[in-house]
Amino acid sequence: MSSEPVPIHAEGVFTMGIDGGVWEVLIFEYLDKKHYYRDLMKNREGLFNELRIVMRNMQDFLDEETIKINGEVVRARVVDVGLGFRGSFDRPYLEFYIYFKGNLRHGVNRYEDYYEEEVAEYDYEIIWLFPPGFRIIEYEFAGESSVMGSGNILRLTVKKGLRVGNYESITFEMP
Repeated sequence: MSSEPVPIHAEGVFTMGIDGGVWEVLIFEYLDKKHYYRDLMKNREGLFNELRIVMRNMQDFLDEETIKINGEVVRARVVDVGLGFRGSFDRPYLEFYIYFKGNLRHGVNRYEDYYEEEVAEYDYEIIWLFPPGFRIIEYEFAGESSVMGSGNILRLTVKKGLRVGNYESITFEMP
């Protein structure tokens, strides 16, 4: 058995601002029976180096995507990453803080993301939060989805084994 932690679940929350800025918080949960991350906590420099590596890896992954808002390419940047534990050292998580910004206009807007197609290795959920008064018109994502709230919240659920990627989009209206 590998000493590497095994990813078991992920969740992401995307919060769209009225200025077109999007804060993305991604949390990846792991099963870590050999306590790789706990042991890193004993070595501050080792922990710092590991977090710098995972931050760079996430940035490389984001750099492979093409994100567009209203047809203009925008660049997602990893701002920071943190490490935590859910109840025990067997359940570490990495939390990424990511930001990108596009130009919104009153009326209809469109977010698009092009990325490599893959098979989901674990279950995950994504929530998009738009400001009050915004309204989701249509969307294209793999998995189960629903619009909630006053039409400004989109919830997506993907099960392990589902083919995802290549393209996703959200068309929404700004008052």
